Amino acid sequence: MRSFLSSLPFLLVLACNTKSTDDGTPGGVDPRADLVDCPNGPDCAATDDTTLRVGVAVKSIIPACYESWVDADGNHIYRVGTDTFLDCGCDRLCPGDEGYTAADEGEGDGVFHPVWIAGYDSARAAMGMRGADQGLVGEFEGLDARAVVIDQGNTRVAIVTLDGMGWMNDDVERMREAVNARGLDVDHVLVSSSHSHDSPDSMGQYGRVLTETGYDPDYAVQVHIAVADAVEEAIAGLKDVTMKYGEVNANEYFENGVSNIVSDTRDPQIVDPRIGVVQFVSGTDTVATLIHFANHPESMGDETNVMSAGFLVGARHTVESGSKWLDGTGQPGVGGVALYINGSVGGMMTSLHATVIDPTGVSRRDNNYKKEDSVGQIIGELALDAIASAKTVEAPKLRVLARRIFLPVDNIGFQAMFSLGVFGHRPAYSHATGEALPPNTSLGDANLADVRTEIDLLELGPVRMITAPGEMLPEGVIGGYQNEWTPPGGMLIDPTNPNPPDVTTAPAGPYFLETLGGDMNWLIGLGNDEVGYMVPPYNFELGGAAYLSEAEGHHYEETNSLGPQTLPIWLTKAGELVDYAEGK
Repeated sequence: MRSFLSSLPFLLVLACNTKSTDDGTPGGVDPRADLVDCPNGPDCAATDDTTLRVGVAVKSIIPACYESWVDADGNHIYRVGTDTFLDCGCDRLCPGDEGYTAADEGEGDGVFHPVWIAGYDSARAAMGMRGADQGLVGEFEGLDARAVVIDQGNTRVAIVTLDGMGWMNDDVERMREAVNARGLDVDHVLVSSSHSHDSPDSMGQYGRVLTETGYDPDYAVQVHIAVADAVEEAIAGLKDVTMKYGEVNANEYFENGVSNIVSDTRDPQIVDPRIGVVQFVSGTDTVATLIHFANHPESMGDETNVMSAGFLVGARHTVESGSKWLDGTGQPGVGGVALYINGSVGGMMTSLHATVIDPTGVSRRDNNYKKEDSVGQIIGELALDAIASAKTVEAPKLRVLARRIFLPVDNIGFQAMFSLGVFGHRPAYSHATGEALPPNTSLGDANLADVRTEIDLLELGPVRMITAPGEMLPEGVIGGYQNEWTPPGGMLIDPTNPNPPDVTTAPAGPYFLETLGGDMNWLIGLGNDEVGYMVPPYNFELGGAAYLSEAEGHHYEETNSLGPQTLPIWLTKAGELVDYAEGK
């Protein structure tokens, strides 16, 4: 997420900083009371059946209805009175255009029906979808909801990946309701957003102006239905499979290691270079491949009004169908459907500032589709290497656990957004009682608020995955303060940083992913929610206007975080969930 709050000091009058200090359980309510535990729950009792069945499906979530516009001043921001919208209805076809047959919904009504693109600034209205001729990949993908359903005995779990900035937990619940309404006997749906910065505003904070929501409830319903459709189709295609898993380290592939495809914009320089895969194979055919890596899909920057899934286009296409470089070289794919799961992207993991050198020696620094696809294809080729050396798992056991937690809204800008209704599709909860607050309730010191979210733990034999409801800074779960995770040739602390973090005060290990207990452990970023950045408290520093401006020395992430309590509460509650899973 890019900050928009620093330009709004007036929000200070709408909300005051909260100082809540408890463990994230408001009103004495124990979130473990609504724990999901399969196959140990009453509706998913354990059986002796170890057969693993998997199905997969892909559904489009390209917005069904929106209008385009003319950017008169070329700044990519729609301004009333300066720019002109094209009043051509949902299909964006005007009289005289090729394919025009008749007026459709919204055409000629004098009202602009936009899709606001999430990321960077408000008022970045969409003009269309990326075309197939704009990059390296020959077959273009749109915006997808991809579902893989994993079934064993009485336990059935769906993992859904969405090409989007981040869907909040209340929308995830609505997706689950849409699935449940089909009678599909799914015990749990885990939703992971890609965090694409060229996708519709699914959170609300990127509308026409800051004080107006950019969230479109009609588009949300479209996505809810697409998720249910994908899960239903995946269940219809369930097949007996074997499971493989593997991992490679990007630091071992390039002279500058993982910095070839991702840059760290904040000290300390700590980047998780691992690309992991889980592959499901039926006979000799790949059914589905899960790809795990941590990077913002934002290679185009803010100078575009074209919707796209970002580098996921190249990564998924490479694993499925193979890569193809400009000199004709490449690698074959493995078939099936690939799903990309993002990791700890905070702090900030992005390819925007990386100089990407592809296997042919071509260097790409400028932000464009060729760079974006180069990043994707490189990630895809690393995933293919992980597949090539993957281990086969004999009779992997499937288990899923999930619990509710509450996180305090300390950020005064976010408090104001709740008060103004910008986050109107998501309720805030009274910190005192745990009850949902009425929409547009004024928040602040006199009315402390929490958001309700969740943590999921998914076990697939030797692979463990745990969700974080936002953008985790990698050091929050892997440490790295002794240069263990600093890319080759890099420095833990930039010597020119005028306000460097004191890493001697950072927490000591072991760190969370070291203790998760799997042979391969994944942190699923933006898992079932998007609450912003999750920053270690030792390095949490506010600017002069608390939460509205960043402190010197690259402290942007604080402006788009709930507050310093988020990560400690998550670590405590996630640790309790792991202990519960292990019978402690």
